[in-house]
Amino acid sequence: MPVLCIGRRSRVSVYNSTREKGIKGEKAAIEHLRREGYKIIVTNFRTRMGEIDIIAKDGDVIVFVEVKSALSPRFGNPVGWVTKRKQMRIIRVSQAYMMGTCTGQCPVRYDVIGIDTNGGIQHIKDAFRPRGDFFM
Repeated sequence: MPVLCIGRRSRVSVYNSTREKGIKGEKAAIEHLRREGYKIIVTNFRTRMGEIDIIAKDGDVIVFVEVKSALSPRFGNPVGWVTKRKQMRIIRVSQAYMMGTCTGQCPVRYDVIGIDTNGGIQHIKDAFRPRGDFFM
């Protein structure tokens, strides 16, 4: 549901809530991944350290997916919004997931999916990697 917002200069703009935007983006990303043959394992995996939007399997690889959705092109490509700090948080949360579910070595990958203002999807596979001192 759109929310009416009156800015400092009394300009009126209508926008969707951030959470609503995120839910729509995640649904679009899940549909995209399924079309590409991924098996969705869990969505919105949370720990006290943070959240991973989607955890899926691509063949034998466990894929941790961060989804970013844009309401406006003003802030650039949503794929570029995943900062180093956010990457490290996703990696820490993925470690918690892997410790609870994987026995032995499991190949993992970190993807980012950006949803633009027109609903276009940009899927960056292997968007980032942990540093060399990272162990699963």
